[in-house]
Amino acid sequence: MFSWLKSCKYVLLAVLSSVFSSSPTVAAEKIQIVLESLNLTLRVESLEKFADEGIINQDLAFYLKRANLDENGQDLLREILSTQYPIDGVQLATFLNTPTGELLLNRIGVLISVPGGRNGKYLLRGALIQAALDTQEGLTLINILNHLATDVQLNVSQIKQALDYQQRLILATNSLTQDAMILSNQKAAEINHDYSALKDIREKGNYGVNPVRVIKLTDPNRQRTFDLHLYQPQRWKAGKTPVVVVSHGLGSHPDDFKELGQQLASYGFLVAIPQHIGSDKEKLESMLNNYSRQLYDLEDFINRPLDISYVLDDLERRNETEFSNRLNLDKVGVLGHSFGGYTALALAGATWDFDNIRTYCDRPVWEFNLSMLLQCQTLNLPQQLYNFRDPRVAAIGIMNPVNSVVFGSQGLEKVDIPIIIGAGTNDPATPAIIEQIRTFAWVSSQNKYLFVMEGQAHFLNTPDANSQVNQLVSLLVNFQEVEPNLFTLYGNTQATAFLQFYLAGEDSYKVYLEPSYWQSISDPSYPIYWLDRSAVTTLINTYNRFKPKEIPTLFPN
Repeated sequence: MFSWLKSCKYVLLAVLSSVFSSSPTVAAEKIQIVLESLNLTLRVESLEKFADEGIINQDLAFYLKRANLDENGQDLLREILSTQYPIDGVQLATFLNTPTGELLLNRIGVLISVPGGRNGKYLLRGALIQAALDTQEGLTLINILNHLATDVQLNVSQIKQALDYQQRLILATNSLTQDAMILSNQKAAEINHDYSALKDIREKGNYGVNPVRVIKLTDPNRQRTFDLHLYQPQRWKAGKTPVVVVSHGLGSHPDDFKELGQQLASYGFLVAIPQHIGSDKEKLESMLNNYSRQLYDLEDFINRPLDISYVLDDLERRNETEFSNRLNLDKVGVLGHSFGGYTALALAGATWDFDNIRTYCDRPVWEFNLSMLLQCQTLNLPQQLYNFRDPRVAAIGIMNPVNSVVFGSQGLEKVDIPIIIGAGTNDPATPAIIEQIRTFAWVSSQNKYLFVMEGQAHFLNTPDANSQVNQLVSLLVNFQEVEPNLFTLYGNTQATAFLQFYLAGEDSYKVYLEPSYWQSISDPSYPIYWLDRSAVTTLINTYNRFKPKEIPTLFPN
């Protein structure tokens, strides 16, 4: 579950991630604190003495008293001021020169401004880069203050609102986790199977797997060329072969889903995984190496679902010549992670709602939902009807989807096919109580499932211990003791059970979509909870109990 200390670090990381580079010529001396009609001043040197030596002078004592900080709170404040964050200054500057980075910078500048109230994004950017490049002190909050070019203004009303949003997110996520555990256990008690007598679907199936085949596709209508990774069984099922397309997330690659491709192929599926060239690993590396000013191509909100439809068109052309008409392309499945979750929902019929996008994105202070940095940029695309429904798509599975702001309730209610949704309780990018609960409530599918995974933090696998991604994410979540492939195992098993039943028509796999099965295979430290549509009312009530008053009340479709 989330902790208060982690939430403070999350808020601080958002601030730390909000700046670009320039060289200050004059150091800041004061922090102006604006609260309604009050305009107070705190000297930077007071905070520096406190951070370095623990000394509380008269200047700082006034504010600590006003904040009602006890000894533990003061220790936490000192930790926040002096904690060094392992962020590469050059890569930070590169990222924040992208439209996504500029948007993040603008959001933080609402909270921390130039004296007088002007957005503080340009004031902050130099201080953070200078601190990140400081080989002696490094990127700490106190070192950032020391590198400010001039005084800074803290807009307390907006900061309090942001912190209130974060605290509500923590409480709601903890309550969601508790709800999921109780509801899943109640359902599990109603149905009792002897799973030891059944096939262990965490293991590979009996159809074997051929080596992956990579095909280069070109869609002439869009002049778009991309690779398609194909996984197929060594021997075919009797009758038609079910087809599954997998859409990877932002900064990812088809190879990241190799185990999923092999798993499903071993159960008789043909698995196609396209490389979304405008939002893949190569695009991310291009940005980090300063070859591109974009983290991703905004047009990929359009191109991604079109990529999948083109893959299905291509498989139809190949079906007769390469697959002896074995492929069932009238009824296919689509799986997607993160940005790929958006892709799957679009293909299932979810439509864009620009009124909803403006409702959430035009607010001065946002919810703590990092995926809004992607979703709100859709306002820069032509505001027209976007409907990517592909009638060949008959079932979808989505993990940590980016979606609720783009589609809203009116867009998501159009999804009426079987759907399985995966959510993680430690996900700062697409928080479960926001992105997944809204989706679970709004889709009109009669057959819908939600899997809540304790400890999952958006990643399907734990990042490599030595990677910069791991260093950054570890500021927010704790990966200790997580089995490296645990969440991949959960996801692959979900996909196997769901697609066998709803796509391949294997009725015997219904037993694996019962909560007692997931209870039987859960890791005690990081359990997974099964929920179906009967849980919607309880989860909506939890959402509404903790939501900020500015956020619309959640109703089911």
